Amino acid sequence: MKHLWFDPTFGVSGDMMIGAFLSLGVPEDQVNEKLAQLQLDLAVRNTTELRCGLHSNRAIVEVPSEQHHHRTWSSIDQMLATADLPEAVVEGARRTFRKLGETEAAIHGTSIDEVHFHEVGGLDAIADIVGAWICWDLMKQPGVSVGPFGLGSGTVMAAHGELPLPAPAVAALLTGWQTRPVHAQMETVTPTGAAILTTMASTQTLSPPAGLVQATGRGAGGKNPSNHPNVVSVVELTTGEAGAVEQMLELSTNVDDVTAEVLAYTVQRCLDEGAADAWTTPITMKKGRAAVTLTVLCDAADAAGLRAVVMSETGTLGVRQATVDRFAAARQTQTVQVRGHNIRIKVGPHGATPEFDDCAVAARALKVPLRQIQTEALDAI
Repeated sequence: MKHLWFDPTFGVSGDMMIGAFLSLGVPEDQVNEKLAQLQLDLAVRNTTELRCGLHSNRAIVEVPSEQHHHRTWSSIDQMLATADLPEAVVEGARRTFRKLGETEAAIHGTSIDEVHFHEVGGLDAIADIVGAWICWDLMKQPGVSVGPFGLGSGTVMAAHGELPLPAPAVAALLTGWQTRPVHAQMETVTPTGAAILTTMASTQTLSPPAGLVQATGRGAGGKNPSNHPNVVSVVELTTGEAGAVEQMLELSTNVDDVTAEVLAYTVQRCLDEGAADAWTTPITMKKGRAAVTLTVLCDAADAAGLRAVVMSETGTLGVRQATVDRFAAARQTQTVQVRGHNIRIKVGPHGATPEFDDCAVAARALKVPLRQIQTEALDAI
C-alpha cells in the first residue's frame, strides 16, 4: 500500500503541501483541470528552487484579484458540497475547512455559522486546501502520517492586527500534536498548512513507517531564509501487508439510564466527529442492573472533543481513558459503479468491504435487495 510521511520540521503551509505533492510527480495540468471545477479561476504553477542547497518544488497559486474575501464557513462548505469533484476530495476539503471554522469560532467566542474567514477564506487558501486534497486523490488516496511540527517565534500581521507566533489558530489546531522549536523569527506553520496536515494525516510518528522508500520530495514556501530551508519534506513508501501498530486512546463510560436511541445517536456522532471506532457492550452493574458500556477509539488529538460529546449526550458523570495499541492492516478506498451508482469499497490485504451507506442508497433507488448491490460491488472490484 502507498504511504506518505510528511516532515514539517521547518514548517508547513498550503502551497508547500501542493509543492511537495508536485515534487512526487503529481501532474500539474490534472490539478488545474480539477481546480477549474470550482469555477473560481484558480490555477497552480509549478516551479523549482534551491532552498539551502536542496532542490525543491514551489507551487505558485494564481488567483484573480478580489475585493471581498470574508467568506463564511457555510458558504465555503456549500460551494464544496456542490462542486463537480471526486467525492474523496470534497469530503477531505470540507473536513479541513470545518476544522478551521470550529477553531476560529472557539478563538473568537462565536458559533461556526457566524465565523467569517479572512485570509483563510481567500481564493489562495481555497486553492491550497482543495488543491492539496486533489493531489492526494491523484496519488490514489495514500495513507498519510506526519512528523513533529516546527514552530517559529515572533509576531505576524493578521486581519485582526499583530499576533504572537505561533498564531492562535495554529496553536489550537495543533492541540494533541507534537511540535519542535525552529530558531527563526517568522511564521513557519500557517493555519491552512496545520489544518490540511492534521485532517489528512491519521497518525504522527518521529520517522517514516516501515516500508520500501519509493521517492522523496520537498515543497518550498514563499520565503527563503538563510538559516534554514523553508520546506516541508515528504517520503513516499510502499508499506507491507502487515500494516503498523499505532498508539490510540480508548474512552469508555458505563450508563444505565440512557435509551438505545440516544446511544445509537451518540455512537454515530462520535464517528462523525473523528473517532476511529465507537461501540456499545451490554453489561450488568451492581444490584443486577442492566447497563451498557459506551467505548470510543480515537487519536489523542480528538480525545477532548469526543469526551465532551460522550458526556453531553449521555449525561454521564465520568469517562475513563486508556492508551491502547491498534494494529491496523494497510488499506485504501476505491470507488466502483453499480448500475450507475458510485459505491466506495474499503480494500485491505485480505478482503474488501463495500460501504454500507452507499449500497443502501443504491438499493433503495433501484428497488433491489441490499445484498444484491453488495455482491455486485464486490464483483466490480
